[in-house]
Amino acid sequence: MYLVPGFSLPDVDGPVVFKHYRTGHRPPGGLSALVLRRLKMDQRARTRLDARTAWPVRTVEEGDEVCGVLMPLIPGDFFRTRSLPSGEEDRSLCEWQHLFVDPARSKRFGMPTPNLRTRVLLCRDFASALHLLHTNGFVVGDINAKNAVFRLNARPSVMLVDCDAIRVKGSAAVVAQLNAPDWDPPERSLSQTTDLYKLGLLILRTLCPGNGASLYRNPVRVRAVLDARGLDLLTRALGTKPHLRPTAQEWGHYLDEVLGTGVQAPRAPSAPDPVITSTSGWARDPVTKRWVQLGPDATR
Repeated sequence: MYLVPGFSLPDVDGPVVFKHYRTGHRPPGGLSALVLRRLKMDQRARTRLDARTAWPVRTVEEGDEVCGVLMPLIPGDFFRTRSLPSGEEDRSLCEWQHLFVDPARSKRFGMPTPNLRTRVLLCRDFASALHLLHTNGFVVGDINAKNAVFRLNARPSVMLVDCDAIRVKGSAAVVAQLNAPDWDPPERSLSQTTDLYKLGLLILRTLCPGNGASLYRNPVRVRAVLDARGLDLLTRALGTKPHLRPTAQEWGHYLDEVLGTGVQAPRAPSAPDPVITSTSGWARDPVTKRWVQLGPDATR
């Protein structure tokens, strides 16, 4: 990723960066459809898209092939600077995965420690961003804890990144749409309904942070923070019947109501999930306890 100094576009507010695709990893051409779809939006819709995503705004060609893409620079308040034990400062993106970490641990390492209400606000904003993409005919596909970032300013909000992997519904993806470890849905093919499954995982893991939260799939855990309706929404979201999963808009309406009536302090945690020893394509090494990716001939 490279900053493009002194360059601006009439439809982009602020500086842009150039993402260069490595040789052998260049997109086949669908990237142009993402760029064109944005340019065809009316001003209001495009402004909303730009506020919530680091969307591809132009393709860059080398010869007759697309070699990269221009995207808006992520605003500085999505980054966080912290002091390392060495005394040096580290500036990095506030990736969504930080929200899954036990708050006490986050505090020790100078990471964000939002309260429950702020976490609900962030989930609400993520649902709104996903609703915007779905109503405009997009499939996100690879929703995971690293391709969304957040900021904790006066109005906590989210931005989706790595958007060149998004596809227009009914067309092939620019880049292969994959499942990150521990984000695989019940279905094999990725669609808007698998986006909704992953939205459920994101909400569960964000509202119930702690050791092992990045593996949570049991909706019962959310009883500590949400009411019976919230549990029902999450149960349907993480179920095996795609047509029953609540839309992002449904989640948005519900989370608005939660924010309006006040968020209660967490109750005693529910019973823990069963110990997970493997996920689709990954397994936990019995010696190191680390997750390792399985090769094509591996067994588990």
